[in-house]
Amino acid sequence: MTLKTFSYGFLILSISLLSACGFAPRGSYLLDDKLTQIYVSSSDEFSPLVREVKRQLTQNNVAVFEFPQGDVPTLHLSGENISKRTLSLFENGQVAEYELSYQVGGYLQIAEEGNYPISVQLHRDFQDNPLAALAKQRERELLYDELRTMAADQIMRQLATVSW
Repeated sequence: MTLKTFSYGFLILSISLLSACGFAPRGSYLLDDKLTQIYVSSSDEFSPLVREVKRQLTQNNVAVFEFPQGDVPTLHLSGENISKRTLSLFENGQVAEYELSYQVGGYLQIAEEGNYPISVQLHRDFQDNPLAALAKQRERELLYDELRTMAADQIMRQLATVSW
């Protein structure tokens, strides 16, 4: 057996095993066949979370409408809630570490089917360095962006579980 034949056989075997175990590339979701169009509603239509959810829906071949349509399912997202809790203190009493909590709720409204609740809660630790004020602000912003992306991923996963 030549090296070329062996490589080709190994490639076919690898692809077969990956497809057999249900592997899918990150960010691709198996949404219901009926979910080809959607309208996304939020109190803040231009928030980073809403933009990320719309981007992921478009990436997964779902047409996102700018205005509500008759039979088109509507994803209602409530405002995001960000809070922080002190986890530890330095010897001088300054905060050393926070836990950031990010929560988003909402529901998917389908005509004649009802509402399907959507709920996302994420928690991350954030270490505070009082000597680097500008750096910690930028790091906090990056963490919030990452939390929003993770929340959009979880919303997409929850949408993938809905079938009608």
